[in-house]
Amino acid sequence: MVTIFTAPLATPSQLSTSPSQLVGIPESVEQKLRLVACRLIQAAAILMELPQPTISTAIILLQRYYLTTSLTASPLLQTCQASLYLSSKLTEHAQKPRDIINIFKYLLSPASPLHPPHLLPKDLENEDGTPGAKKKSNKSLYYVSEGDYTALKSLLLSTEAKILRALGFNTTVNLPYSLAFNYLQSLGVLSETSTPSSPPNSESPSNPLQHSKLISTTFAYLTDLLCSPSQVYLTHHPHELAVAGIYLAARDHGVKLPERWWEVWDVERETLGFLVVVLRGGTYGNDAKKVWIVEEGDFEEVEGGEVVAIGAGSVEKEVERLRDL
Repeated sequence: MVTIFTAPLATPSQLSTSPSQLVGIPESVEQKLRLVACRLIQAAAILMELPQPTISTAIILLQRYYLTTSLTASPLLQTCQASLYLSSKLTEHAQKPRDIINIFKYLLSPASPLHPPHLLPKDLENEDGTPGAKKKSNKSLYYVSEGDYTALKSLLLSTEAKILRALGFNTTVNLPYSLAFNYLQSLGVLSETSTPSSPPNSESPSNPLQHSKLISTTFAYLTDLLCSPSQVYLTHHPHELAVAGIYLAARDHGVKLPERWWEVWDVERETLGFLVVVLRGGTYGNDAKKVWIVEEGDFEEVEGGEVVAIGAGSVEKEVERLRDL
């Protein structure tokens, strides 16, 4: 008998009474910090040329961890680093702690595109106040000394141990990408042969160009769900997420699927409807709004975006500011 370990699904009460909210962090701030965490992990993994399963696993591990631990008890930056480090080992793309520390140091430095341009040091600006060419070449902005690296590595490893203990060492993460591809194959919309009556720009499922669009759009929806404030990766099974991604991708590209096809994979209409609403709703708040990230400072609204400081002291200051309003 083979035992398959899967992570238990989160309940609505767990999401509405998270440890962060119980210690006084407003839900809006918690959601904002989760979005920043997702973007930091994605940016770091892209720079390290890690595959999407590694990125997705890291984000899901972080979200599971914060169901048991508050943001004040485990600062965001170290948790992002530890989640990506653990995920890279779980998905057989192991990375060195030094590489992860260096990448995150760069992403939070003035040299990073995530850094707010209006807060650049004066010596990095042109005469007209725009970011100068020196911005990307000044390595001293994100240099990590040997002493700092030793301390940061120790913090990364201890945070990794905290995540493992909090999750009960259940680090199984089942992703919907492979399921979605298999479902598309089963539905017969990925045939490589096109009918003579279908023009090259046809939206017919038999058009090979359309196959690529359908798969990429499905995967894009599934990736967007990682940043959803509803945290559906914690509350729904992978096969349900895969069906929702296919449903919207097929609608976007005019691909006709069999009637009530989702029932083949035991997905209820109400569940599918909820996930479609979540997907159509986008991520956190106004998706077009730019979010810049710094380690220390204040949450600051600026024209065209917002500065989010992720340091533990910054989060505490923001909570105090909101209490005084």
